Amino acid sequence: MSTEIISSVDLVDTDGDGYAETAVIDSDGDGWVDVVTTDVDGDGYADVAEYDTDGDGWVDVTAVDVDGDVVADEVSLDADGDGYQETVVTGPDAAVFPVDPLA
Repeated sequence: MSTEIISSVDLVDTDGDGYAETAVIDSDGDGWVDVVTTDVDGDGYADVAEYDTDGDGWVDVTAVDVDGDVVADEVSLDADGDGYQETVVTGPDAAVFPVDPLA
């Protein structure tokens, strides 16, 4: 005994990308699935990829600089400005590279 089921469903492609909107929901045709991306300000860039919230053309990233030496702490060897490098060195080079007792 064999059973053959045939069904026909009309799928809609509203943005013309070749994919039915039931499979991929990209209502604006920007190439990003709508549930993943939004574009609240309407500038054509997904909000998750935007880092220029004030529109000045520069990425809004502020590096932390605890000691105020104008060098970001992740780059600075002495992030807290106490005169000792943050890297703890042990062994024969310990005398050459001082250890930060506060790190």
